[in-house]
Amino acid sequence: MMKYNKIYLLGLLMTLLVFSCKKEVVEPAAPLTGNDLISLTAIKADNPTFTDNAYVFPDGDKVYMTLTLGSDLTNVKLNFKVSEGASVTVNGQPAANLSGSFNLTNTATVEVKSEAGTTKKYYILAQTGIPAYDTKIYKFMQKYSIPGVSYAVMKMADGSIVYKSGIGFINKAQMTRTKPNHLFRLGSISKQFTTLCIMRLLDEGKLTLSSTVFGPGSILGNDYGEVSALAKKVTIKHLLNHTSGWKSDPDPMFTSSFRGQTLDQRIQYVLTSPQTDPDVATYSYYNMGFGILSKVIEKLSGKPYETFLTGLLAEAGITDVHVGKDLNGRRSNEAVYYSQDGTNGYLNDMDVIAGAGGLIASTEEMMKLLTYIDGKGSPADIISPEARTLMLTPSSNNGRYALGWRAGHPFFPDAFYHGGNLAGTATFWVMGTQYSVVILANSRSYLSGFDDEFYYIARDLMDDARLRF
Repeated sequence: MMKYNKIYLLGLLMTLLVFSCKKEVVEPAAPLTGNDLISLTAIKADNPTFTDNAYVFPDGDKVYMTLTLGSDLTNVKLNFKVSEGASVTVNGQPAANLSGSFNLTNTATVEVKSEAGTTKKYYILAQTGIPAYDTKIYKFMQKYSIPGVSYAVMKMADGSIVYKSGIGFINKAQMTRTKPNHLFRLGSISKQFTTLCIMRLLDEGKLTLSSTVFGPGSILGNDYGEVSALAKKVTIKHLLNHTSGWKSDPDPMFTSSFRGQTLDQRIQYVLTSPQTDPDVATYSYYNMGFGILSKVIEKLSGKPYETFLTGLLAEAGITDVHVGKDLNGRRSNEAVYYSQDGTNGYLNDMDVIAGAGGLIASTEEMMKLLTYIDGKGSPADIISPEARTLMLTPSSNNGRYALGWRAGHPFFPDAFYHGGNLAGTATFWVMGTQYSVVILANSRSYLSGFDDEFYYIARDLMDDARLRF
């Protein structure tokens, strides 16, 4: 038995010796594949020109940043948090230890590279400004998939633009950053420009608000042949405040079945469509009324609508407002329009809809115009005080609409305002007594609440401006 135990112990010892001499084999870990940018910061402690930490708003592959006013964009210290094991470059420059100083004057390209070698690109759109203002626009753009927004706030007491900014891209393919001098389609804000032209003709004694438009002795006379007794009653004022008796069912200005027709053909249709008596008609928003007004302007001025309008605006030093064109006729400083939900922003004939919704302008030029119709002595208005009063007097049967301008909103009761939309376009402006706001976007959403959002943003900007400036 003793001998057996010795043999067993010897065998066990030999087995342990053999196994202890074998080299342990450890399989190498697979390279990590994560390449996400988790967060990005730029803090005051790292950046001497900052008065506060940068506001950072991630939106998909874009990172919006608003640095406090006066910050140096050419040398911004950034700190990154990325997927484990990943590395970062900014405009090709490595961010050692996930940190570094970079020039953010232009859009910066960030590449996050995983251990496995796969990369993901992100774009930093940095600017100096007021974070509390830009934040509203960042959230709006993200919620409604808007590529670019231009907006501005003006102090009416002295006509100074206290804040203006462009956010996102006016051209996604070329990554052209939005600026306050870029042109956007205005949609129905075009109506206020048409109203100004009518007010100038009134000042020149070429019409009154009670001037009739169709039939013998009217402005357009027999240009459209014999018209009904009701059509003969339609006045300039009826068209300006949407009480002509014609209703938008359909509205030939924007109904697809009228596509390809001239303005004259559409007016001819209007004159054969159902109409209630203008003397008792209630308010019914009617785009075609402003198409008819553009014909009135041409008839009385002897000039094309755009020529008369631009000549009037030139008196205020405004030279960059135009009738828009299609994509091929897009101006070099004009936005590209991005339609949603299967719509096509380039199907409207802008020359036909010019007086009702076909103009293009920038926030800067629109703000400048407001200083020339604000009723103050300097600079001198381009319409008379009497014409301005008529223009801004609400209709007797709709206290919320004047002549081409909306009025009396609870958010800004002392102001006049209007919005505009086309496929690929959404706009809004408010002419207040203390502050005014313009917001222009190169897309529109069809989600519930989209149009209301402009009212909230404008109200918040105006309320903040009263406290800030």
